[in-house]
Amino acid sequence: MRCDFFLRLKRLFRTSAIRLSLRYALLQTLLLAASLGVLLSLANRYVAAQLEAGLASESSTLAALPLELLTRRVEALTDARGPRHYLLLDARGVKLAGDLAAWPEALPADGHVHRIKARADDPEAPHETESLVLRACGTRLPTGGRLLTAQEPGAAEDLRDYVFAAAAVVLGLSGLLSLILGFALGRQWLARIEAINRTAGAIAAGDFSQRVNLHGRADEFDLLAEHLNHMLARIEAAVAGMRDVSDNVAHDLRKPLTRLKTRIEVLLAQPREAGEYRAALAQTGADADELMRTFDALLSIARLEAGGEMIAPQRFDLADAVRGVTELYAAEAEDAGRPFRMAIESGVWVSGAPALLSQALANLLDNAFKYTPPDAAVTVKAHLAEDGVHARLGVCDSGPGIAPADRVRLVQRFARGDAARSQPGSGLGLSLVTAVARAHGGTLELADAPGGGLAATLLLPLAPAPRRDGP
Repeated sequence: MRCDFFLRLKRLFRTSAIRLSLRYALLQTLLLAASLGVLLSLANRYVAAQLEAGLASESSTLAALPLELLTRRVEALTDARGPRHYLLLDARGVKLAGDLAAWPEALPADGHVHRIKARADDPEAPHETESLVLRACGTRLPTGGRLLTAQEPGAAEDLRDYVFAAAAVVLGLSGLLSLILGFALGRQWLARIEAINRTAGAIAAGDFSQRVNLHGRADEFDLLAEHLNHMLARIEAAVAGMRDVSDNVAHDLRKPLTRLKTRIEVLLAQPREAGEYRAALAQTGADADELMRTFDALLSIARLEAGGEMIAPQRFDLADAVRGVTELYAAEAEDAGRPFRMAIESGVWVSGAPALLSQALANLLDNAFKYTPPDAAVTVKAHLAEDGVHARLGVCDSGPGIAPADRVRLVQRFARGDAARSQPGSGLGLSLVTAVARAHGGTLELADAPGGGLAATLLLPLAPAPRRDGP
């Protein structure tokens, strides 16, 4: 238990939150120290300026008094034992009043404030003096005497002590709060990362149904969780699709492979005529072609769903891709006497692969020709959708259609309707069309056609307008 605590604490100190909080605390401490240093310097200057102004003002006021009155005034101020010290000398340099022992040699009587060292009477020990550091102003009197007015810089020192104490408290509290906030964020981030790790571990163990929980804060963790959940949903769908494909391949391809094997075994059972061998080999070749087409369709669907077929999407007019396919089927319909109509609108630009859309349209036309009577009309439409941001490419027939309950099932791999049981095919046509639609950011819609039949429509987003460089 103790080892686990220290392990979690070690991991906590390795989190970005703790590192950022420590850096923030250090930076904040340096900034506060610099700010408080500037504040202390300004405060000291202000107090010194006020002290010097007060000394100069008092010196000039006292110097204007008559000598006798000035002497009594200095004696009164000295007896008050205030923060200021005085010394009054006559023209011969004899001390008349004050608590300072002697005039400092380094102090000129120029009316300005200077920093000096002097000895003053000790109020706690009579007949003794103490050395003091003072700010003093010396003034020469009209009678030839001199007046010294001084004060201890105690106020500035007290302010400096207060500022230092306040700075220590502020710096300590800010650093402590930064560390507490960093630890709280680190624990929170570590807990959410561990939740993601647990989910990833469960998925690695084979449980693809796991998802990362969202906290509803719309922060970077929720954004990461949304992307991970979307990725996991795609992976789960891909794995489920692979399982379905494997099951369907094993089920639907067993019959043609068994038929091929049986035909070959029958041919090898006894000698036959050359014509029989030729016919059997031709049928075997046709079955092999059908198997190859099935595998090619499966491969195309897998690549489309994995995003491998859309390497370099291009912007093209939908009508150009449609006309190349419809011309071939129009000739086939004319030979068969089938009504074939086209309503193709030019200038509808989409982005993607023209060859893939042509293949999807060909699959829809194959189904329409295969599952409708020879005299049933088939219509190809390509135009701008009503919303103005999509293109519609569809094939309408006059056949039996598809029941609404079967439409979701029939777009899956190897799914076939009742009407298709007697027709050749693998059941991959609509699945491939759906994959092409999704690869282009669109959808496949199956609906009842007006007047009966099926309307299969690709709804595709329009391509953005090309950028124009220069004016």
